[in-house]
Amino acid sequence: MSYKEAFYNGFYSANKNIMLPLIKMAAQYILLIGLVIVSIISVLGAVLMFGTGMLAALKGFNMENAGALLSSKYLILVVVLAVVLLFYVLIASLAVLFVYGGECGMIARGIKEADFKFELGDFFIEGKRYFGPVFWFTSIVWSAALIVLLLLAASAIPLVSIINSLEGTSAGLSTFIAVLSVLAGSVVLFFLFTGTLAVTMYGTAMMIFNGVTARQASNDAVKVLFRRPSAFGFYLLCVVVYFAVAMIIAGSTVAIVAIPVIGTIIVIPYHLLVQVVQSYLAVLFIAVLFSYYYGVEGQGRTAATFGMTTHAIDISAEAGGQGQSPSHPAAPDEGAH
Repeated sequence: MSYKEAFYNGFYSANKNIMLPLIKMAAQYILLIGLVIVSIISVLGAVLMFGTGMLAALKGFNMENAGALLSSKYLILVVVLAVVLLFYVLIASLAVLFVYGGECGMIARGIKEADFKFELGDFFIEGKRYFGPVFWFTSIVWSAALIVLLLLAASAIPLVSIINSLEGTSAGLSTFIAVLSVLAGSVVLFFLFTGTLAVTMYGTAMMIFNGVTARQASNDAVKVLFRRPSAFGFYLLCVVVYFAVAMIIAGSTVAIVAIPVIGTIIVIPYHLLVQVVQSYLAVLFIAVLFSYYYGVEGQGRTAATFGMTTHAIDISAEAGGQGQSPSHPAAPDEGAH
């Protein structure tokens, strides 16, 4: 499959799931409102427990009296607030994974099914179906990336010692090694970050299209990127296009705000419109990558030709039953042409 076909079929699938951007926005606002509610309840609970003196202590907070506050009765408050915040972050992360699983499931169905129509109930079914696989898969992939990042940071410690030891004997050599190390580290970090995201996208496509487990998807996604460098190149192209369009949209928002009077009036509705467009771009990003994977590594054809191919198979089967011998059945591609 060419890049152009992947973009076309991804756009086709994203348009069939035109409600997904609104669902993503609704989920974001619900999580934001939840954070505000949790914060307000935590503060009110702290005031009831410790009184208004706590607010006065926090108002005069600085690094000099941080130790005194932490060693006082307010230490319990800090621990409780931290636990509450971590619990909310955990719940929010699980909600994001649920939305991501439902989003990917609906996009995949839009690619495979020519007569696909979006239904909100189907979105929740897909989210429930892929929540577990997506949770374990992302845990595996990002844990592996974190381990590699920690190893990279650990390797920098002896390198810094070597550079410091060379400064007294050969300043030019130490500078060369330092610059080379920074460049090498930047390249490694770039491929680590982008590669982890690419593995996440293609691995999710594998679980949905091929029905593989989370562990198998994490292994096979890496193999696909090494076996097919064009897949990683296509991912980078999608990232560049996505951020280029996002920057243009951000620039248009600044230009709207700069308009006297009118800009102040329309900035809020325009900002909502921008959020819808950005959510659509995120859906389109996944749809394009899924279309490319389905075209080159998946189980069949893309949505644009899926219905035609299925019809061709039926015609070929009838032809085979009437005029062909059983040992030479009609191939699906023969009917398509």
